[in-house]
Amino acid sequence: MLSILIPVYNYDICDLVKTLSRQAVKSKIPFEIVLIDDASDDEFRKINSKTSDLEGVVYYQEEMNLGRSKIRNKLADIAKYRNLLFLDCDSCIDSEDFVFNYIEYIGDSCVIYGGRKYKQMEPDEDKYHLHWLYGIKREQIPVKIRSQEPNKSFMTNNFLITREAFNKVRFNEKMKGYGHEDTLFGYELDKQNILICHVDNPVIHLGLETNVEFLRKTREGIKNLLRIMKINEDEKKLVKDVTLLSFYKKIKRFKLDGLVRLIYSRYEYQLRKNLLSKNPSMFYFDLYKLGYLCSLNDVLK
Repeated sequence: MLSILIPVYNYDICDLVKTLSRQAVKSKIPFEIVLIDDASDDEFRKINSKTSDLEGVVYYQEEMNLGRSKIRNKLADIAKYRNLLFLDCDSCIDSEDFVFNYIEYIGDSCVIYGGRKYKQMEPDEDKYHLHWLYGIKREQIPVKIRSQEPNKSFMTNNFLITREAFNKVRFNEKMKGYGHEDTLFGYELDKQNILICHVDNPVIHLGLETNVEFLRKTREGIKNLLRIMKINEDEKKLVKDVTLLSFYKKIKRFKLDGLVRLIYSRYEYQLRKNLLSKNPSMFYFDLYKLGYLCSLNDVLK
């Protein structure tokens, strides 16, 4: 009845899988937990392979890294049940009824998104503050707000989807590297007229990146955003759903992109200094992203 699908990469998933297995057993439904390790380091393989002893768990290892999109498609292909619950490996289950809550919604909608949240206490180390603050301010969105723009507020860290709906869209394997797989997936669902149902069943995101790494992945994600633009013809809908692109188009319309590019080149050091500090500004982060987008050789037309 339920296939729980988790791509694994360089993260200890033992506690997560133990909790999921225990809750699924308690729910008394046919289930499986399918794990694919995407060529993690040996230390994590040794730790995580032990999860195969848990009830309902199937564990696979890849020798070559497949990437974020391809491994999720492979998980769906391996799964034996109709209902597919995708979770990120750096998730923490915050509710004793997490699995049961999703089971209750089965049949109500083709796609159900449970949400994401972060620990409320600031990280002990300053080097994690940017990712944590971004998560708190931009990704930890109450279900009432998410429901107002269902496909815009979708992320792939914690969602249930039927096999039929998944096979209509699948993850685009042309997408390489990090960032905006969820943007494209939500956009493709929208094109297929598949509405996302938002519910209050979040997981805690534990895998904070350092400030330096988070900035690097942000730049990589912006490049992926440009790839999405090249893949899709219906640009207007995509621009509307992605705030960064919407701002870019506005400044482009008023021929201000050259000015933004100049400001970015002149003040990039100061922006980075703030973003790598203990008290990063989300306003400066938005300026940084917009400036970086404008600096990418004007690939958007």
